[in-house]
Amino acid sequence: MHTRQPKIACFDLGGVVVRIRRTYPEMFAAAGIDDDRLAATDFEALAKAATALGRQHQRGELNGAIYLDKLASLCEGLASADELARAHQSVIVAEYPGITDEISRLRSAGWITACLSNTNDLHWKSLLEMPALQAMDARHASHLFGLEKPNPEIFRAFERALDAKPEDIVLFDDLAENCAAAIACGWNAVRIDHEGDTAAQVRHACHDAKI
Repeated sequence: MHTRQPKIACFDLGGVVVRIRRTYPEMFAAAGIDDDRLAATDFEALAKAATALGRQHQRGELNGAIYLDKLASLCEGLASADELARAHQSVIVAEYPGITDEISRLRSAGWITACLSNTNDLHWKSLLEMPALQAMDARHASHLFGLEKPNPEIFRAFERALDAKPEDIVLFDDLAENCAAAIACGWNAVRIDHEGDTAAQVRHACHDAKI
């Protein structure tokens, strides 16, 4: 008798499972940097300069200590080392309401639940302590694979890790480029609005598409 392969619900983290701060001004303000320093900073230039550095960090090419040290050189005069560390950690705000319950509901319905997130070693430590991640069957991330979304190779690495077929995976992600890359790899994908009720969006997508 043929046994049906379980569906796999693959969750992005920031913007789907966890509410995050998305801009440097938000991060630095949350770290307690005063208004005068914030007003004097060209955050557009900082974001451009720090993008490549951040991507190296989330691919695991730089560990947290080296990343923060290099970031400090870009932020000279703006923030102390302690403030930079606080700003980096302030990216993670909190789980979205109801998302842990939705993950648990899917598991109870026979789904395998997992995450695949562009993140880094410093954030990963905090993320793993969250109930939503503890409720998942498997936890995967860019810095662990040495790859980042939307590179197709990270989706293949996830498939190998779970011994899964592309057609059995549904990605819930808030970025259009990640959803498009997953679909190109043969996955199903649902784009989530990070400003809305993410748990409800997951639930409705599963119900409406009968997936």
